[in-house]
Amino acid sequence: MPPKFHGVDFSGNHKMWRPGCRRSNVWVATAELRAGRLHLTALRPVQDLPGTLHPFDRLAAFLSDDNYCAAAIDAPFALPSRHMPAGGFPVLLGDVARFATERRPFAKGGKLVEYGKSIASLVEKKPLRKTEQVWRDRGVNVRSTLWDRPRGGAPFTVANLTLLRRAGRPVWPWTRSGPGLLVESFPAGQLRQWSLPYKGYDGPNGRVTRITILEEVASRIHVPDRLYSRFKESADALDSVLCLFAGIAAIENIAPIEDSAIAKHEGWIAVHPDRDSSMRW
Repeated sequence: MPPKFHGVDFSGNHKMWRPGCRRSNVWVATAELRAGRLHLTALRPVQDLPGTLHPFDRLAAFLSDDNYCAAAIDAPFALPSRHMPAGGFPVLLGDVARFATERRPFAKGGKLVEYGKSIASLVEKKPLRKTEQVWRDRGVNVRSTLWDRPRGGAPFTVANLTLLRRAGRPVWPWTRSGPGLLVESFPAGQLRQWSLPYKGYDGPNGRVTRITILEEVASRIHVPDRLYSRFKESADALDSVLCLFAGIAAIENIAPIEDSAIAKHEGWIAVHPDRDSSMRW
């Protein structure tokens, strides 16, 4: 079988995961490496994954059972070091798994904020991890994992930590090899890394910008005609494709980490550093 990768554009809004949701912003891209070139083979909202389980459970089972090299997810994988438990990442996953979910697939963001504050008091309103601060310094908008108000990252984070625990696969950068390696990605950061437009490409008003991005990304991955319309019309679908490159970078061990010591505590966002589409294996 050719090497396979998944990219997941994520959401902390439980409504986007409902079985009947027709405007879901959770998309899953799948690509295979064939003769040194990446080929997009599937691009679908999470509700279109096979099975009859709740879509969140379906994605967890998909990531747990499928045969792939890496899956990159656009959501935070940890908290700022000050708010991480003494046992580190594995303890964080176990603690979050015990949060009350109130009949939702994952707990509310406020539960994670309470948890982080129980470990250490907040010294700023929206604390950032080092990897998030790196991107903010480069002009890219980021969300705090311990902010549960509008534009906050707490709902994303608690949902993703729940997913990571359920998937039960190795997680980068704590583990550096697969198969089934789960990797934190950030589409806006990937675009900024490649010096492409990284703002204002969502919605009808962002269509022209989205097409500009598509022309560049299409040089890195073959997109069949049957998937191109989804790729073009949905920024969320585009983001899931961009996530693929974070997984590739992690597997190829070329994802830049500016602070390895910090990354051992609070993880790191992976991006693919190269502008060309060549694969190294």
